[in-house]
Amino acid sequence: MRYWSCFRMCLLAGLILFIPTGCVTGPSLQVPENLPPIVRSIHHFKLNAGTAGLRDTGVYLDDGDLFSILACGNMDYCPRGNCGYHHVTPLLGWPLIARVGEKTSRYFHPYVGRGIGGVMRSRSAGNLYVGYKSGDLDSDGSPVNRSFYSDDTGAFRLEIILWDDEDYEQIADFYATLDTKNPENKVVANARKLAEMMREMQRASARATKAVEETKNEINALKKESAPLFSGIQAEVTAPAEPHMADKAKAEKIAQLEKRLEGLLAELERLDEMKKQFEDEKKKSAELARQLEEQERKEQELMVRLKEGAKAPPVIVIASPEDGSTVEVNFIQVNGVAEDDQGIRRIEIYINGKSHRGEDKRGITIRGDDKNSRLDFQERIPLREGENTIKVVATDADGLFAEKLFRVQCVERRKNIWAVVVGIDKYPNTRQLRYAVSDARAFFDHLVNFNRIPPENVLLLLNEDATLTKLRSALGTHLKKSAGPEDMVIIFFAGHGATEKDSMSPDGDGLEKYLLPCDADPRDLYATALPMGEITRIFNRIQAERLVFIADACYSGASGGRSIGAGSLRANISDAFLDRIAAGKGRVILSASGANEVSEENHQLRHGIFTYYLLQGLRGDADVDQDGVITVDEAFAYVSLEVPRATGQEQHPVKKGTVEGRLILSVLAE
Repeated sequence: MRYWSCFRMCLLAGLILFIPTGCVTGPSLQVPENLPPIVRSIHHFKLNAGTAGLRDTGVYLDDGDLFSILACGNMDYCPRGNCGYHHVTPLLGWPLIARVGEKTSRYFHPYVGRGIGGVMRSRSAGNLYVGYKSGDLDSDGSPVNRSFYSDDTGAFRLEIILWDDEDYEQIADFYATLDTKNPENKVVANARKLAEMMREMQRASARATKAVEETKNEINALKKESAPLFSGIQAEVTAPAEPHMADKAKAEKIAQLEKRLEGLLAELERLDEMKKQFEDEKKKSAELARQLEEQERKEQELMVRLKEGAKAPPVIVIASPEDGSTVEVNFIQVNGVAEDDQGIRRIEIYINGKSHRGEDKRGITIRGDDKNSRLDFQERIPLREGENTIKVVATDADGLFAEKLFRVQCVERRKNIWAVVVGIDKYPNTRQLRYAVSDARAFFDHLVNFNRIPPENVLLLLNEDATLTKLRSALGTHLKKSAGPEDMVIIFFAGHGATEKDSMSPDGDGLEKYLLPCDADPRDLYATALPMGEITRIFNRIQAERLVFIADACYSGASGGRSIGAGSLRANISDAFLDRIAAGKGRVILSASGANEVSEENHQLRHGIFTYYLLQGLRGDADVDQDGVITVDEAFAYVSLEVPRATGQEQHPVKKGTVEGRLILSVLAE
């Protein structure tokens, strides 16, 4: 359809709308005397060259107001309309920036904008400021009297349009009027093309939506109609075949309408896809603008070094987080170092364009030697949901500065975490345990109340509820259906483990290892317990690419621990079964003890020793770097110290498996 062929033209028009292409002489656009209802007002503004900083246009915007900026080129520098590209240097995008309010740091890129086709929406109240980078602006928007371009002359001519509504029927009509009155103005012509394109898309979507409703109503009406019925015996004898023919005709009509409905729905889907692609292309354009901005910045830094005797700006290295990383908490710890032979004077961090410490406290806490040639910095930075842009700026003693820009995606946490928590004390067919249920309840409480994971995401199975059938259903069916690839799965098991002779064991020790549900029979483990080979198959069914399995159980058969004896069997047990379970992308296994050790319970703690210290670590004791989150590695490091200490070096937790990046098990108070 023709909208597809116009798609890239639409994007191009959106970009050209604000790029100074051709311009006509004269002070402003020719506008009609009586403005249509869609136009609240039009304001003309001349932005003179050679003046750093943002200029107040005098145009007041309320929060939520819609506006556009039409930018003709440098009208004194190119009176014939042949505007150049490098007679000014932009700050946040080429050629202009805008912001609402004198203090706010929320900038607009006028040629991209939040609305389609350059119709932007103010996100705060205040006067509209516009500017470009004449000479230089500091990172907070204040002017710095340095000039890189000797031909920074003339002025921009801006037309600021305030809209009453984002209705492209009326916007396109108004741009058509402007185009008629200003036939040589390419900016208006491109604005008109874009608005007309958007109007056609709106019309097509409205027509298709209306046709869908009409077709649905017609189908429903035909289905409600019934074929003529004849009552009485005589009617049954003499009734002709016409009613059946009528029913057949109606069925054919319904089939035709349903086919038409299918086509209309497909048309609506295509229009929606066009809109999505348009938005995607806008994002690509914004990224291109960012790259051009970065290139411009590097050119300016090079010119500064040339003018100031080739002095080098500081070097910034960010240790964490990685650029482009995704986190599930609303803060991060920024760690890095800045170095400069002349000494570092100041380090600043900006989050989404705003100084982290506020306008009154620009510097951050830093550590360094007496000469300050090397400064380490650590700062806890709050995040908003979605993409966050973080900039670190280091300034040396000579006033030279360097910037490091990176992005972090913050996604909603907790709703994408699924867990099964199992605790079994009461074993009808073997030795009872004392505190496995306490462990499970405490771990459930940690997930739901401490980490605020929705209770419906956590399945708790205790004692008689933890049968073999329910365990297999919870792990192999419930988690398989609930957890998607981007989700996280946590499985906690506190109860007995056991071993049994098996010459076919792939672990090289001639033993199969089991987790025991409450209805397990030690005389028939194969039929009543859950073998580790089955655990591996169950994990392969789960789609989640982050899976943590925590087992406070043991397999040695020694008395007093969470395992049952295997007759006279006391062989050397291999922990290769843990490697088998952990094999695969994003799986981590935490086991309470080594394969030949005992997982002990403690009467004073009223818990299994491993679970007690695991929970202590997850609630803050394991946060060695004080960043407010506990990772799997931090939790394991903590229990690896505390559990052997509490058991006289008799019990040593084991960790198997790896995952890319940090796997967070707990988040402290946010």
